[in-house]
Amino acid sequence: MKIRLIPILLSVFLLAACGGTKSQPTATPSASASSNPYGSGFAVSPPADTDVVLTIKGSKSIDFTMKQLRDMASSSITIKEPFVKTIQTFGVISLKSLFADEEPTNSSSLNTVALNDYAFKAPAKDFFGNSAFLAISRNGKPIPMDAGGPIRIVFDKNSKWFSNVDAWNWSLRSIEIV
Repeated sequence: MKIRLIPILLSVFLLAACGGTKSQPTATPSASASSNPYGSGFAVSPPADTDVVLTIKGSKSIDFTMKQLRDMASSSITIKEPFVKTIQTFGVISLKSLFADEEPTNSSSLNTVALNDYAFKAPAKDFFGNSAFLAISRNGKPIPMDAGGPIRIVFDKNSKWFSNVDAWNWSLRSIEIV
C-alpha cells in the first residue's frame, strides 16, 4: 500500500507546484502577504516607445503604444495612493478621451483587464462620471511593473470611486466595451 501512495503524493505535489489549480485574481492584495502591495514582482524594463501597452476593444480594436499614450497625457493628479499610502503625482489621460474613435453608449459597460487577467467591469458612465484616469507615469518617471505599471487606472481624490479600490486596475492590458 505504501508503494502505491508515493506516486500519487508525488503527482499531487507536482500538480500543485506547476499551478495545477487556478486561483481567482483579487483586487486588493493583502499587505501582510508581501511588503509590496502589488505582489512580489521582479524588475522589468519599461516598455519601449513602440510597444503596444493598451488595447481598446469594441466594434474594432485600437492599439496604443507607450509613446502614443505619453503624447496624449495632458495633465497630472497628486493623490495619496491607496495601496502604498503615500503622496504621488501621476501623469494621466482622462479615461473618456481614450474613446474618441469609439465612444461607449449610455448602456455600455467597460471591462478593464490587467496583465494577470484581473478584470473589473462597471457601466462606462460610472467610470467617466467618477474621474477615472489612465496613469502613464508616476512622479515624472515610468511606472515600474512591480509597482502596478506600466499603465493603470487611478481616480482623483475628490471622486466617489477614490475609495473603490476594486476599480483601481493596475498593470492594465485592455479595456473592453461590453
